[in-house]
Amino acid sequence: MIVQGLKRGDILLNLIALLGAFLIVTAVIPPVYNLSMSYSIVDKPNARKVHQTPMPFVGAAIWAGVLLAVWLLPIERRLLIGVSLGGTVAFAVGFVDDFIKSRGGDLAAGPKFIGQIFAAILLFSAGVKVQFLSNPFTGGLVYLPDLVSLVVTVAWVVGVTNLINFMDGLDGLACGLVNIAALTMAVVSYFMGQPTTLLVSLVLVGVTSAFFRVNFNPARMFMGDAGAYFLGFMLAAVSVEGAFKSATLVGLLIPIIVLGLPIADTVFNIVRRLLSGKPVYVADKGHAHHRLLQAGLSHRQTVLVMYLISICFSLTALVLMFANK
Repeated sequence: MIVQGLKRGDILLNLIALLGAFLIVTAVIPPVYNLSMSYSIVDKPNARKVHQTPMPFVGAAIWAGVLLAVWLLPIERRLLIGVSLGGTVAFAVGFVDDFIKSRGGDLAAGPKFIGQIFAAILLFSAGVKVQFLSNPFTGGLVYLPDLVSLVVTVAWVVGVTNLINFMDGLDGLACGLVNIAALTMAVVSYFMGQPTTLLVSLVLVGVTSAFFRVNFNPARMFMGDAGAYFLGFMLAAVSVEGAFKSATLVGLLIPIIVLGLPIADTVFNIVRRLLSGKPVYVADKGHAHHRLLQAGLSHRQTVLVMYLISICFSLTALVLMFANK
């Protein structure tokens, strides 16, 4: 069903979600920056990283901005509780990792993975879950038993959470990709008649737009794992509550296509590491953005090329949605 238009009150509410989130994060960034610098919670340069000077982690500004915004909006309660509890756990796991990194260490993959699973379970427990899948052969729906629904939901949430973190390798890259994906999901939510996920998507657009001002090359601040995990979790939650609720195969495919760039890059790198005998969780300079840099593109050119590819994926998803109407 295509929504024919928004009422004046709906337009105002959506503008409040977008601009309110932007203003909240803009206001929260300076004090978070000062705290990060005061307690030396910074990302230190090393052989794998591109930046040359310590950069403050300010993912807490993203987390605070999103949660403050959604609690001020008429968001469906189960989604509100799910993203608040699960998102906070995802943020906390990333924050602990950022703190340990700022002290020269690194949080082991096991605790990070367990924390992400727990965050996804909290989202599922709140009622935000993949309840059915479209059958491409019959056109009907396959309703999932609770255990299968849990496994599918957790796998998707943990997967997307890590996808965004893997993309956080250059100034503004992860932030811009989340912005593009969230804007696409906002358009999808509007035309699918899903006002709640539309509001949350617009909040993500507003938050990432505000953070982009200090994160695009040359960046003055990093979101860190705390911000990347949280934004990845929020994107996963929006897609589970939004496009995945569509009774069509296209609805199932839309979030996958929108995140086509990080999915393709991650799959390629997992296969590459397995074939070379390296652990899949050990970071290196084999991601697409690293290869573009090695090919001679500048930092900004590389990020802009990645944006362009992501926009192409998003436009493909939207074309499929409209073609299916």
